[in-house]
Amino acid sequence: MGNCQTFMLILVAVVAVMVYQWMMSSGPVHINTFSPDVEYDYIIVGAGSAGCVLANRLSEDPNTTVLLLEAGPVDTKPEIHMPNGFFYIQHSDVDWEFKSVPQKDTSAALINQISSWPRGKVLGGSSSLNAMLYTRGSPADYDAWAEMGADGWKFEDVFPYFLKSEDSKLGEDSKYHSTGGPLTVSYPSYSTPAAKAFVEAGKELGYRVGDYNGESAFGFSLSQTTIRNGKRCSTATAFLRPAIERSNLHIGTGVTVRKVIFDGNKAVGVSYVQEANNVEGSVRARREVILSAGCIGSPHVLMLSGIGPSSHLKEAGIENKVDLPVGKNLYDHVLFGLVYLASPESEIYEETLHADSVLSLNNLYQYYVYGNGPLAITSVEAIGLVDSEIDKNVSFPNLALLFLGGIAANYSKFGYSTESLKDVFGPEFADPTKRGFTILPTLLNPKSVGELYLNMTHPFDKPVIDPHYLEHPDDLKSLIKGAKIAQELVGASQVFAKGLKFEGANSPYEYGTDEFWEWLIRSTVITIHHPVGTCKMGSVDDTSTVVDPRLRVKGVEGLRVVDASIMPRITSGATNAPVIMIAEKAADMIKADWNNNH
Repeated sequence: MGNCQTFMLILVAVVAVMVYQWMMSSGPVHINTFSPDVEYDYIIVGAGSAGCVLANRLSEDPNTTVLLLEAGPVDTKPEIHMPNGFFYIQHSDVDWEFKSVPQKDTSAALINQISSWPRGKVLGGSSSLNAMLYTRGSPADYDAWAEMGADGWKFEDVFPYFLKSEDSKLGEDSKYHSTGGPLTVSYPSYSTPAAKAFVEAGKELGYRVGDYNGESAFGFSLSQTTIRNGKRCSTATAFLRPAIERSNLHIGTGVTVRKVIFDGNKAVGVSYVQEANNVEGSVRARREVILSAGCIGSPHVLMLSGIGPSSHLKEAGIENKVDLPVGKNLYDHVLFGLVYLASPESEIYEETLHADSVLSLNNLYQYYVYGNGPLAITSVEAIGLVDSEIDKNVSFPNLALLFLGGIAANYSKFGYSTESLKDVFGPEFADPTKRGFTILPTLLNPKSVGELYLNMTHPFDKPVIDPHYLEHPDDLKSLIKGAKIAQELVGASQVFAKGLKFEGANSPYEYGTDEFWEWLIRSTVITIHHPVGTCKMGSVDDTSTVVDPRLRVKGVEGLRVVDASIMPRITSGATNAPVIMIAEKAADMIKADWNNNH
């Protein structure tokens, strides 16, 4: 065996040991497992972005007992904690692997026109699967919530809760950021030259460059992310792990909650099944049951518990307890990709990322030894937040341009048919040896509204999801505008001036026309995994709402929903930061309501 081979074997062994040691230090090491014989003050269903925050905040009082139930396992998978490993944990045992129904007139390149909807089934929930982008949205988003009947949810009301969570490493204006909170927010420790050129191109076109979580929600910047020292800072890491040794906090993993138990009109517990042995059981709550199972899980549990549209539940054979529009008001962000291939003469060729290079031994070594390099960042390196100008006088960005300093190789992860993509982009597409970058125009304020409902044959199975993508014509118009802005950005950059080829040659329409862009968008549009709104918050008198402004389910007592499903409208950016804010505010409301009544 040659010296080179010996060195490589030693390097692989060293990296393997580092992976094991690093994995063992990433995440909870001990759990106070729950007992069904104990009656808890609060039962939280779902240990995701909201549930972990609630578990921490409600268990701060040692005299309050809290039970957190999670259908998935403990977050020990190494790919969870490696920021650029998030593509590898989708469609795994920590993913619910939801799917939409086939979409009419869109997503032609997806298998059967079905969109994959990854959702976290693990401690940390989708904060353990997401791209770790930290975007609060626009202040106008929250002011609009209040105008729709969500009293107490203006931006001035919620802004302190963003600050409460944050431990900023950004070096930005302290007026808009804070330090000392549980959740680390940071800029990438590594950036490709192409990502920096993308931000500079935004400046060349006259767009603002700066903190999009600061004075303005518009502008171009390297991505703000929930990454701490080269590792994902999920809510399990940020909020649950510091509280996990508290004797008054118990956690059950591998426990799927089926329905809420009522005594008359009051929620007094939940029934569940343990996945490992399929044993059914129940556990009781003295004060409240809190559903934090996400935009899909929370409405599903409500409907199985008899809370939802009366005619739909009757059809499913479920006795209707409260007639509420559960599962309606479904909003989601969608995107499509513009892929630019770089040739060797391009300035960015050597430092763009591709499938073979990201997981190279050199990058693994750099990551596990020094905690930096391409594996220490999210793939979305930079963001541009702009206005599509479809609506006049808007005060929030309705388009995001997400920049990836590379091109994907395994598009089946997103539900695409590789052959269909080659029909769209050409035979060289999805070649793992190709280098280049990707711009993803993303619709932030869709006007198309979807719904989810029970599987009528097997109600306890995954619910049926129909997002109604692009059914409103303005959504398509905004995305076409996004494509044109992306092209302008590439044209404005001297770094991108030579050696680039746009992939999209197989269109039956003339390149660059609105017909061309509509064809490309309808062929390839997919979710960016930000579903919200299915348990809408608002006035008690509003027949379109499910929970009141204190997140209490209407028509019953002792039951709240605290997660993305309560949003009246989707926010102008990634939804993880707003969900954490919602949970922070909810924890204070829950404590205040108990203290005021006792």
